[in-house]
Amino acid sequence: MKVMVVGAGAIGTEIIKQMHKNPRIEVIVVDPKDKPKAVAEGVIQKVDIRKHVTPLNFEEVVKEADPELVIIARTIEDWEQFDNLGGAQYIIGMERELTKFDIPVIPVSSQMLGPC
Repeated sequence: MKVMVVGAGAIGTEIIKQMHKNPRIEVIVVDPKDKPKAVAEGVIQKVDIRKHVTPLNFEEVVKEADPELVIIARTIEDWEQFDNLGGAQYIIGMERELTKFDIPVIPVSSQMLGPC
């Protein structure tokens, strides 16, 4: 199974670690940073697709990665704000784009996992 993880910060790093427990899961990591936390901690060697994913370029990124599942890993800090409104709007936009591809999307937040 090919899983695209959008975000390789604190939350994405924990998700990637869990995905690596199953050798049948191929993880494609998307992050705009060259050396996000997952790379800095040695969880992955490099980011597979170095882009800031938005609803405007999501189709392009999905076509490039060709995943069977997308996990959007986010924290409040990722949105550079103290409320979740912008993050929620972003996820809604992503989910709308994903419905075009019949790909399941799972948004994961720090509220779901707790502190990482």
